[in-house]
This record gives sequence, structure tokens and C-alpha cells, in this order.
Amino acid sequence: MSAVEQGDAPQGRASNARRSELIALASRLFRERGYHGVGMRALAESAGIQAASLYYHFRNKEELLLEAIFVVDRDLIVDQLPMLDGPGTHAERLARLVQAHILHIGANRDAWWVAARELRALSPEKLDAVQVYRRRYQHRIARHLAEGTIAGEFVCTDPRLSTLALLDMINGLNEWFNPQGRLTIEDIAGSYAELAVRQLTP
Repeated sequence: MSAVEQGDAPQGRASNARRSELIALASRLFRERGYHGVGMRALAESAGIQAASLYYHFRNKEELLLEAIFVVDRDLIVDQLPMLDGPGTHAERLARLVQAHILHIGANRDAWWVAARELRALSPEKLDAVQVYRRRYQHRIARHLAEGTIAGEFVCTDPRLSTLALLDMINGLNEWFNPQGRLTIEDIAGSYAELAVRQLTP
């Protein structure tokens, strides 16, 4: 690695970390005030930076919204899908995916709220980019259920419908989960994983 590359690496990591902080902040403000109730100036003020510095990281507010949604509809999916190709039975791999999905909801509640309610604010082109990831996730889970059925581990006559039912069940958690409630997110993740597998196994 050259001296220039060595010097650039920490700066690049710092820049990425700062982007992530700004995306998390935008997600929180979009959840509190609604996407149309927050401007770039207000975002910059909340971050303690000049508006010009915010524009250094994001071209406009819609790009910030897209990145907030991508926390759910790109980053989660890219991280999750390899679990279905990992070691273990089909049931074990599905359980790991459900648990990781729910833990992601618990760690990114603002982004999940935004992804569920502010899609309509995206341009058609950016909305299509989000939907590509959503369809990819659904199709891969459905294929996993079909493969598990062929292997004799699952009883699933309609993998696509079962996938939609599964995702509705676990995504609905963001509507009611309370971090101060009776159950921790880890408790819920384990229970949901067990429930999902039980519903599919003979």
C-alpha cells in the first residue's frame, strides 16, 4: 500500500462513519417530524454543521431519505441473504435469518419507520431501486422455503405466500416493540424464530 493510500484509508473510514451518523440523525428527524417537515438546513443545524458540509455528503434531501431507507432495504438484505447459504439445516438457517432480521429492527427503529412510511416521497427511479432489493429478499426466502420442502424439512405448499406472511409477521414488530417493555429484542427474536420454524415443519 502506498503512502497516499495509507493516509487516505482513515479519512475514508471517518467519512463513512460521518455519513452513517448523518443518516441515523435524518432517520430520527424524519420519524419525529415527517420527511416533508424537515429541511436540509434543519438537518445541518441538528448535526451541528453548516449546510454546505451536509451537501458535501449528500446532494439533496431525497438522497438522504434513500440512504435511510437503504439501511433497511439494502444493507439488511445484503447482510442477511448469505445466511441462507450457510451451514446447518434449512430450519436452522431460516431461524438465524429471522433472528438477525428482528435484531436489525431493534437496532434501527427510526430507519424502519421511515422505510415503511416515506417511500411515497421517493422519485419513481429511486423507488424502483428500493423495490429491487425487496423483491430479491422475498424471492430468495421463497426459494429457501421451496428447497426446504423438497428436502422434507418444511411443509409449504405456497412458498411465495408463506414468505409474505413471514415478513409481515416479523416486520410488524416495528409497530409495537418497546425497548422498555417486558421482553427484550433478543427474547422476541428467539421466540419469533422458533415460531416461524414451527409453523413450517411437519
